[in-house]
Amino acid sequence: MKPSSKTALVLAALACALSQAYLIGQVHHLRPNLVELQLTFSPGRYWEILDLWGEAGRQAYGDHFAYDFFHIGIFSAFGYLLASRGGLFGPAEQRLARWAAWLLPAAGLFDLGENLLQLTLLSGPPGADSIAIPLSALCSGAKWGLVGVFVWITARRLLIGPGSTSH
Repeated sequence: MKPSSKTALVLAALACALSQAYLIGQVHHLRPNLVELQLTFSPGRYWEILDLWGEAGRQAYGDHFAYDFFHIGIFSAFGYLLASRGGLFGPAEQRLARWAAWLLPAAGLFDLGENLLQLTLLSGPPGADSIAIPLSALCSGAKWGLVGVFVWITARRLLIGPGSTSH
């Protein structure tokens, strides 16, 4: 890895970690937690969670979106740089490296869709039986699934090294 690539990757990793920590700090107190809301397909349960959060929790949730849109770009860039310049893949694995490089940017697109649907719900009438709730949950599930695949590939590569064919 070139020194400039290493510097960019370290800075992207630091930015991603700090950004994630900031978002967690904004919503960590919400109970049930944010991920439960994100993966809720049922309108009844969705509105129940928002009611349990109370006005302060709903405000914190609504406020987190202003930064979350920046976070999407940060984690997408980090994932792309790690997969494409992080030395995780050997020379014969460039097709896999290109595929892996787009996992977090693709997750970012689903996160964007989820955010837009959530903002639409929050601006509408409370308690509405909206198709945006299960669509948002689908976006969230796809996002978390892609993040999980990226983490699995990255962890496996860090443990066994690039170019290894062991299973």
